[in-house]
Amino acid sequence: MGNVCHEILVFLLGVKMKRFAIIAVIAVVLLACAWAGDHHDISFSFGQQTYKWPEKGISFSYGINIGLTERLELGILGVSELVPMPFESNMLGLDLSFALLGARSTASKTAGSGLNMLLSVGGFYRTDNNGAGPMISITPLSIGTPVSGRRERILKTGFGYDFVNKDFVITFSLVSIDYYVRGTWRDYSFGESLSL
Repeated sequence: MGNVCHEILVFLLGVKMKRFAIIAVIAVVLLACAWAGDHHDISFSFGQQTYKWPEKGISFSYGINIGLTERLELGILGVSELVPMPFESNMLGLDLSFALLGARSTASKTAGSGLNMLLSVGGFYRTDNNGAGPMISITPLSIGTPVSGRRERILKTGFGYDFVNKDFVITFSLVSIDYYVRGTWRDYSFGESLSL
């Protein structure tokens, strides 16, 4: 009887955690859109990321980044296993990234720092074991800006703690590419044609 009660309790906590996570993500996105102001650039990101060690397959990362200030951006990300079983294991995350070496965006046609480092703080949820917890990550090299329309993030490494399963989580991404759909050079007026 005790084992059945434990299973019911774990199930109910899992359902509540999922609802809380969905409500928290919606609230943060709405707050970010209201707070963003002029630095409201948006990008879609794609790349490779690993979150299970040792990795026994290939994982794919995807996400949306929303610029909040000249140095701060909100990231909503997902990582899904593609090989051996597609989408059997997934990790979803939400983080705030801070540009350490300079402005990532100036909210004008003038580009921010083309070479940068990003420090990110956020949380994650795993679908394969219902794990969830906080995470901190560093991206030692970021090349590109919103104005240029593209940015490469290289060697992103993250560390987190799964409170549900009482386990550490280590993530690693060799490369991830952001394609900006808002806040690029196409969105700014350059005035009259240049005269030489």
